[in-house]
Amino acid sequence: MLVVPRTGVALGALSLACFASVTSENLPVALLPQLAAGLDVAESSVGLLMTGYAVVVAVSVVPLVAWTARHDRRTTALVTILLVVGSNLLLAVAPNYGVAVAARLVAALGHGVFWAVVAAMAARLLGPGRGGRATAVVFAGNSLAFLFGLPLSSWLGATLGWRLAVLVVAGVAALAALGIRVTVGPTPPLEPPARGSVRRVVTDRALRPVNLTTLLVVTGHFAAFTYITAIIADYVHLTGSATSTLLFAHGLAGLAGLVLIGRHVDGRPQATALVTTGGLAVCMLVLLVAGPGVLAGGAVVLWAAPAAGIGVVLQAAVLRVATTQPDLASAVYIVAFQIGIALGAALGGFSLDHGALPLTVVIAAGCGLAASVVVRRSKAFKPGSAR
Repeated sequence: MLVVPRTGVALGALSLACFASVTSENLPVALLPQLAAGLDVAESSVGLLMTGYAVVVAVSVVPLVAWTARHDRRTTALVTILLVVGSNLLLAVAPNYGVAVAARLVAALGHGVFWAVVAAMAARLLGPGRGGRATAVVFAGNSLAFLFGLPLSSWLGATLGWRLAVLVVAGVAALAALGIRVTVGPTPPLEPPARGSVRRVVTDRALRPVNLTTLLVVTGHFAAFTYITAIIADYVHLTGSATSTLLFAHGLAGLAGLVLIGRHVDGRPQATALVTTGGLAVCMLVLLVAGPGVLAGGAVVLWAAPAAGIGVVLQAAVLRVATTQPDLASAVYIVAFQIGIALGAALGGFSLDHGALPLTVVIAAGCGLAASVVVRRSKAFKPGSAR
């Protein structure tokens, strides 16, 4: 009989929590038509559930992480996942759009705090010098959410109703919370925050390149990824079930990219960061010059490989540089990430509304190249950069 070490089970529980968090965050995308019909609102109003979520996370994460910094990390993670459970239970019974908005805000308040502590928890489970690999293991839940969580949620919503789909996500989150409670031991903060800690982390020059890289590469990625189905239709000339097949292949490539980047991110941090930023640029440039067909389809599929490494590479850089206040540093990084999501989606939407879809690809390529320059010149992405 194969016996899985307790540490492996604990990492699995954290990964399942990541899966539930990402699936829950993106439910309005997976259930767009069902939510619009069920709540009697326009689809654009359902889209605002995503925008509002990101804004709440960006505004609340730093003060909430500072407020919870003295508490046990396992307890903090459990509370945030239980907020996901409560949020989806409320959404599942929401009689109108207003209640649905309130339900989403419940999860948004805990979302940033969860992502600020989960990577540091995983790193402590595996020990010093393995923060990148630990992050890759738990962040596998992210890739699996896009590969399985969202398609399954969409299928459940279309066949059995969106309320049941939301309840299933709540159940998965509850299972993850139970797993964390049973397998992860008490995890006290590494160092109680001193007065002025938030200000020092926000103004830390060593972290600026990481946050700038985050803003650039996430803006570029989401400018294009938010409208990936439109890109597939326009550049690859695929629609309907063929689009779903290509998206599934995209998800598989992302999972493979996560595994490969996770293996090397600790030993070769700058190289893996350049693969992530430069890889995005290369795939976008291929789309711009390739005609419709196999090459364009291959670029869409391979795009997922560097994209899957964005969170791993950047979060590992945060943990490598911010050795004394990793939670607060992660909170600031999450703000940059959420701003990138909102800005990228807005730029992509503006381009699409004005009939300039290729501009989204140009933006993604330019942001990837700019981020590569920052990575190449920054000490934060080089081995031994920890202070």
